[in-house]
Amino acid sequence: MKQYSITLKALSPLAIRADHAQDGSVTAKYVSGTTLMGSLAGVHRHMHGDRTDEFAALFLHGAVQYPNLYPAVFKDPKIQNATSPVYPLPKTAQSCKRFPGFQYQFEGHGVRDTLIDWALFSLGSDGKGLKAIEEHKDCNVCKESKYYSSMYLFPGYYRRDDEEPGVIMSAEVDKCIRLQTHTGINRRTGTVQESILYNREVFEEGMQFWGELKVADELASQFEKLVEDVGYTGLVRVGTGRTRGSGKVTLGIDTFNDAQGTFEAFKVRLSEFNEKLREQARPFDIQVPDGFYFAVTLHSPVILCDDLLRYEGTLSAKRLAQLVNESISVDTFKRVYQAASVRRVTGWNELWGMPKTNEFAIEIGSVFLFSCPSEPDNTLLHSLYSLEEQGIGRRKAEGFGRIRISDPFHREAGLL
Repeated sequence: MKQYSITLKALSPLAIRADHAQDGSVTAKYVSGTTLMGSLAGVHRHMHGDRTDEFAALFLHGAVQYPNLYPAVFKDPKIQNATSPVYPLPKTAQSCKRFPGFQYQFEGHGVRDTLIDWALFSLGSDGKGLKAIEEHKDCNVCKESKYYSSMYLFPGYYRRDDEEPGVIMSAEVDKCIRLQTHTGINRRTGTVQESILYNREVFEEGMQFWGELKVADELASQFEKLVEDVGYTGLVRVGTGRTRGSGKVTLGIDTFNDAQGTFEAFKVRLSEFNEKLREQARPFDIQVPDGFYFAVTLHSPVILCDDLLRYEGTLSAKRLAQLVNESISVDTFKRVYQAASVRRVTGWNELWGMPKTNEFAIEIGSVFLFSCPSEPDNTLLHSLYSLEEQGIGRRKAEGFGRIRISDPFHREAGLL
């Protein structure tokens, strides 16, 4: 499949409901692949209603994998103009509770990933694992100033510098959100209804988003043409409140080549994570019993169902083995640690004018640490690589199921 980077810029306030509850006012922090797909499908039907075969190929057969678009507004122009991906922070990322944020340009006291700490806690005995957790429970920068502040979960999105991958900055999300006040309308008279006043969170004009889109090679030229035709016409509308002028956006597309996406880079990435875990275990005298360790980090929500169509709230070792290759033994992997949560997935079908079935997904940023009895051979590594490329679970064409195996973020143990 051909890869593209797709950018979205809001020309008017952008409201994306996080939940379809009647009194919900909170906006989602990103543009989902379902939303992007539905918006483009609506424009295509409006402009090219006679091209039914093209419509089916682009929107119905899964040949185009529409991504979640993550916030891409950064304080530093150098990071803002970078071409590197925007990724969600894993649930194992922590920062100072008093001064949160990356250290770059004094944004905060730094961010640290705790996955390996928790792995050592799970593997340690006689209190050795507890030392690995206690050593980093407080902010080191605050300690030097004789103040104590605990480390706390640090959600959000980040981008690396093109030239210096160790330089990372988090996206400004909350600063780009404001409340928009509306009055209720009487359905009978069409005028303002007394005693009804409500707020909605919206992204401000100028807000930008970024995502990585995958298209089947035979459809690449058709999709490029569609985005070029409608991207800057003002016809693409996203989110709710479109009849009030909200949701007007522009779309841009460019070829995206991920230098870290090759199989050779994949093998190096897994090997470096495995060595980093063993390296950090030595000072605590913790035995690392299995031959190989790797992490699975969700870069988008994942919808998994068992054989009875029941939703799964975790990624088990047995399920991972089935996803990698149904012929391998269920004992190939062992889950060592997880940091995960589940959320409800709602949506609206733009073409049918009906709500989508509510589903449950493992939340974005969830992390699962697995081990193998021995170092995997090339066959198993190729299977893991293919799994990362293809994604897992249901509705992958709508941005669900994107994973990163042994994300480099996990092995950067120092403050970033």
